[in-house]
Amino acid sequence: MSAPPLEPQRLPNGLLWLARPVPGSQVAVRVVYRCGGRDDPTGRSGLSHLVLRLIAGASRYLEPGQFHRLIASAGGRTRIEIDEDFAALQTVVPAPQLERVLWAEAERMSNPRLDPDTLASARQQLRQAVQEPLLNPYARLDLAVQRHGYLTHPYQRGALGDPEQLKDLDIDAVRAFHAARFGCDRALLVVTGAFDEGALARWVMHYFGSIRPPMPPSAVTALTAAPAVSPTASATPASGLPASSSSGPAAVPVTPPAAASPASPVASVAEPRELRESRRPQSQTLKLSLAQAPLPAAALVWQVPRADDPSLPTWQLAQALLGLGRSGRLTDTLVDEKALAHQLSLRLDAHRDAGLLVAQALAAHGQTAAPLAQALQQEVLRLADEAITDEELGKAKALLRRETLSAEWTADRLARALGTAWAVRGDAGAAAKDMAVWIKLGGADVQQFWRRQVVQAPVLTLLADVGAAAGVAA
Repeated sequence: MSAPPLEPQRLPNGLLWLARPVPGSQVAVRVVYRCGGRDDPTGRSGLSHLVLRLIAGASRYLEPGQFHRLIASAGGRTRIEIDEDFAALQTVVPAPQLERVLWAEAERMSNPRLDPDTLASARQQLRQAVQEPLLNPYARLDLAVQRHGYLTHPYQRGALGDPEQLKDLDIDAVRAFHAARFGCDRALLVVTGAFDEGALARWVMHYFGSIRPPMPPSAVTALTAAPAVSPTASATPASGLPASSSSGPAAVPVTPPAAASPASPVASVAEPRELRESRRPQSQTLKLSLAQAPLPAAALVWQVPRADDPSLPTWQLAQALLGLGRSGRLTDTLVDEKALAHQLSLRLDAHRDAGLLVAQALAAHGQTAAPLAQALQQEVLRLADEAITDEELGKAKALLRRETLSAEWTADRLARALGTAWAVRGDAGAAAKDMAVWIKLGGADVQQFWRRQVVQAPVLTLLADVGAAAGVAA
């Protein structure tokens, strides 16, 4: 992403879209809604996740499972993503199938089937998605990082949700939330890969330009939205899919949206209120019991500012010095030299309102969680005192640059990066701007920052021993 800052284009109905070419034979289509776990109403954790599964499940012209069969038969793959800050649908297919995917995504955006039957199916899918991570023997530790790392912000409940809070939800409430938070004016369409720019612009306007802006929740009593396309008997099969041809799907006549009069109830939905996280007043240690885990584990959690904070590039460079690749200090010392850890990671979870820096490790055989956590903390804090060599700094920047530049990225990876940057940072080109900052930073800059932001800051320590008693450590 070394190109100039990316500026999405806006359709008359409010939908944003951007496209970036990537060499190869595939295209990726990503639809991102700026609505995630943070936006779930109190007592309805998982509502954004539920609505996303409804959008992905069936629509006016796509029966349950038909979209997935369509993509599989084209040799592609598709997935849904729910995050604390956004909900996304992403599909990768051979380039000749691009128009067909654009039609299908416009259909899913404008005409999701929101009825009691599809709601029951989506509830079951959500329940399965929530259960899947619990198969990991370290799931309790991961959940504790989320729930205790944040103090008051809705991020602490995660994005997957709680099925029990949604079991009595009626379809009218789902429709109202969908209308308020999943309208086209809150979405970004990203297309990356091999495509003709002129044809893509025509298809985007043809299929997505017909989607009507969202109605206010008070007006949502039934599925009355106009279809993304109006199929005709000569151009479209009964299923509503564009007719197949040797050159791709045929054009489908589109019914343009009706113009809104001054008295029209159609309106853009305002952004949710800004959510703030409380600051951790003091360091804390919690003990967990991992009954099924093969090895003890430990995690250290520090609070990080929101993703659009000017300090984020410095956090990125410090993370690269400590934990990016096999050359990071943590792996060098705790895995290779001292053999205290079997494996470890240092991740920077930068979210829209707040973030976490999480150092997490599995103990080597014969070790317990407490000494592992102590050694891990010593290595993290040592970044503030031990000089950072030019070679070390150059290597960290090279690793970051390789992660940032898109020259060798696949269409799939680039679409995800652009869509996520827009949803979390409010800027699809944020990564290039970050690079322009951290590339100028010196070792002394990082150390001074680390003393202030980490060494002097409270830390949450999570000790997870196998079969040990849980509680607050003394």
